[in-house]
Amino acid sequence: MESKKEWSEKMAKIEVKCRNCGETQVVKYGKSRSGEQRYYCRNAECETTIFQLEYKNKGCEPGIEQKIIKMAVNASGVRDTSRVLEISTYKVSSTLKKRKQS
Repeated sequence: MESKKEWSEKMAKIEVKCRNCGETQVVKYGKSRSGEQRYYCRNAECETTIFQLEYKNKGCEPGIEQKIIKMAVNASGVRDTSRVLEISTYKVSSTLKKRKQS
């Protein structure tokens, strides 16, 4: 029978870096509703503490709201923006409404 050390050396290891700060002080933090693995950044200075490596819903990806606003400034409509970014028209309109209120 193999020891734990020998067994752990044979396992594949994936180094996960935080999307925000780039640190490797990351631990698993459960799964999302869609089944994707969530991660928790232990860096105290990091703004985003919980993140996923891949998002099934493109509307939840980091930076998507800035892309929506940029397209709106360049005179793209709601339907055009949703088609190009492959997100729902609801996400586009709600982002623009939030931006208008603040």
